[in-house]
Amino acid sequence: MDFHKYFDFAEGNAPVILSCPHGGYKKPIRIPDKPLGPRIADKNTYFIAKLITNLLKAKGIKIYYILSKIHRSKIDLNRPPHSSMAFDKTSTEANGVFHAFHDQLIEFSQDCIAQFEKALVIDFHGFTRPYESYPDVIFGHIFGQTLDLVHDNTSKACEKFWGCYQLEAEISKHFSIDNGFAESEYSLAYSGGYITHQFYNVKQVNTIQIEVAKYIRTDALQTKKLVKAFVDAILKSINGK
Repeated sequence: MDFHKYFDFAEGNAPVILSCPHGGYKKPIRIPDKPLGPRIADKNTYFIAKLITNLLKAKGIKIYYILSKIHRSKIDLNRPPHSSMAFDKTSTEANGVFHAFHDQLIEFSQDCIAQFEKALVIDFHGFTRPYESYPDVIFGHIFGQTLDLVHDNTSKACEKFWGCYQLEAEISKHFSIDNGFAESEYSLAYSGGYITHQFYNVKQVNTIQIEVAKYIRTDALQTKKLVKAFVDAILKSINGK
């Protein structure tokens, strides 16, 4: 199976992995629609993820990344494989694609640990704000249970953890954030899906599901701010700032 048909992925030279499971656009007829669950893609997340990786490359940094090309109506990579919301169980191709994505993500994390003794996994998603005062960006990490690497022991919540600290600091310059530590309606709803849960209490890995509001992803100026914030945060994470 040629997985380049289904994913855009590459190894990197820095301990950061960008995952984008819901931005795919391909709807192969040979893969049946999944029986249950959301069938709407996270608009522009694939495009934005490419902007992030390309801007980092221009600065000499290659992060690991795996971006799904398959539309969410066919396969939902952020649901457990036994769930009918993940894919149609009659499709061997859908089953193969699903497990290949997760196997590659785990392999990337293990490679980062072997080379750099740490890994930051950013799982990039989108959502639509239900009302005006809802946060622009929401972090999900099962209330810190997918965060193992400490940035500053004297700090609390997000500021304490490597990667989380830098992402919150840079993104909050432009957008309102729920950092995932308060047990609010936001962080309960977005505490992390199946991908994030794969890294529950895993040593030397910090994993954050990041949900970005649709208005940011569909406006060129807001997208530019978001991409810059991501890139600056990743660079500072790599450089230990």
